[in-house]
Amino acid sequence: MTSSEKDEFGVIKIFSEDTINPKFITFDIGKWGENSGDRQHMRRLKYTSTGGSAATPKNSVVSTRWTKSGEEFVDQEVTGYFFLPEIESDKNKLDEVKFKPGGKGSSLTFKLRGGKHPKVKGGKRDPKSGKNYNFDFQYKGDVDLDDTNNFQKEYPHPDYYKMSIDTKFKLKNNLTKWVGYKAVTINQGDTVRCFALVDYGSEDRTKEDGPDLEKQDWKIYYDVTDDGRLDEKFEISNEKEYKNDEQIRNPFKTHFTDKVTQFRMDRIIKPEAKFLSARRVSIESVDIDEIIKLYLPKKNE
Repeated sequence: MTSSEKDEFGVIKIFSEDTINPKFITFDIGKWGENSGDRQHMRRLKYTSTGGSAATPKNSVVSTRWTKSGEEFVDQEVTGYFFLPEIESDKNKLDEVKFKPGGKGSSLTFKLRGGKHPKVKGGKRDPKSGKNYNFDFQYKGDVDLDDTNNFQKEYPHPDYYKMSIDTKFKLKNNLTKWVGYKAVTINQGDTVRCFALVDYGSEDRTKEDGPDLEKQDWKIYYDVTDDGRLDEKFEISNEKEYKNDEQIRNPFKTHFTDKVTQFRMDRIIKPEAKFLSARRVSIESVDIDEIIKLYLPKKNE
């Protein structure tokens, strides 16, 4: 461990608390298969791109989300530990819905700084929806992936602008093990700094054991700055629309409309979660790069 500061769960804080206007919220895990606590269970989630027919077992996937609304977070550190037992079977599903590494619904996603995500009717988008940063962690890792699609900007919902950010290390296959994840957004002048971190310290623990917080080993997965020119650094899906819309291209510096913070996973059967939280952080009188150095992977890791 590289820090003595921990939250109320005992999870290491990468950045210190905002002492002027502190806020720390936790998520009620609820139960699998139910809309309970902060968990939403969707037995049949149908992607907008599959067309207008009703959701069926063939054209949809199971989905789990933990969501908080109305709680403002701008400079923030969002944390969760997850055990992902298995991916839903593709048997009898349409080809466009089947699991594909790096494809749709292939990752655990943190959605930060965004607004509501309403159903789309008649292809019409709500301009007060989305506008979030999506941090994606591939279920099966990214060792063999050229396009990791590990970071997105979304505006309005459900228009996604995906990119593959350069990473500090390759993700392992994250199924059937406890893994900790963090996503951080911090305003720096006219830009937004975004960090993703991973903790494999509990990967040998069983589902019943839960994470061992004495074995935390947080490492920076990626570090990207949105300066309004991400399209000049990375290939972005729907690039033409991205370049021509300043509301998408410019950094998302506020927490939009309904102020949603969400953990989302599609296709996963009976996921377990622990220590889900969001926390306001402060970067006053600190050197961000000096802090980040403490969590960079060693060369052979």
